[in-house]
Amino acid sequence: MHSVLFFLILEAVVRESVSDFLSSLVSGNLSLLFLITIVYVLVLGVSALKIGKRWAMLPIPIMLGLSSVGLLAFIDSDTKKFAFIVLTSIVYYFCLLGLYRFKSCHKDQTARGMIAATAVSAIFLFYCSAYGIYLNFSIPLWVVMILFLLPTTLISYQYFQLIEEDKGKVWLYSLVIGLAMTEISWVLNFWPFGYLTTGVTMLIFYYVLWDMVQSYFLKIMSKGRVVTNIVFFGILATMVLMSSRWLPVV
Repeated sequence: MHSVLFFLILEAVVRESVSDFLSSLVSGNLSLLFLITIVYVLVLGVSALKIGKRWAMLPIPIMLGLSSVGLLAFIDSDTKKFAFIVLTSIVYYFCLLGLYRFKSCHKDQTARGMIAATAVSAIFLFYCSAYGIYLNFSIPLWVVMILFLLPTTLISYQYFQLIEEDKGKVWLYSLVIGLAMTEISWVLNFWPFGYLTTGVTMLIFYYVLWDMVQSYFLKIMSKGRVVTNIVFFGILATMVLMSSRWLPVV
């Protein structure tokens, strides 16, 4: 039911009358836009809280919802919009399913895998939508860097606290990843790439750091695993950047 509501909200957003109204708020009434965003966040938060029963379970579903709406603004084709809405609704469903199963059994590995997959999905959608907004609107870079810091830290915390009991250690490593991704976002700001290329590149960097911390908490970290990840994803990032279209420098 929650996933159906999520689907219907996204479908309503892409309606011409609604999208035109929201677009007018961007340039005319930011206060009302902020209020609508707060209400949307509350809807997402209440749904996640009903299922997960813990405040720590809120970051991933909330960021999935916000990032999905943000990214819809950069999709032109109606067919692509519909496909995107279907895919994100499926991801949202598995996110809530993972929260429900983990609440019932903290040792459910499948539930943990669902939450991990949706965490990575939320991070990717957030990086793409945030950078897309930064490229299309006059937003100071420091604001974008703070935006990269907070959701990255909170989403990382939500997952890592499932596999590590020491909450202080979880906060520390989540914050380290958040700060690292903030620095990486600052570096990528000087590269002439679009929001999708930047989102994919940042996701690759995030996954390498995320997997290192996960391996450390699960006590399966090894030099071979770290080196393999760095080499493989380094090659992958290079291929993505070399095959991407460079934006003109104005």
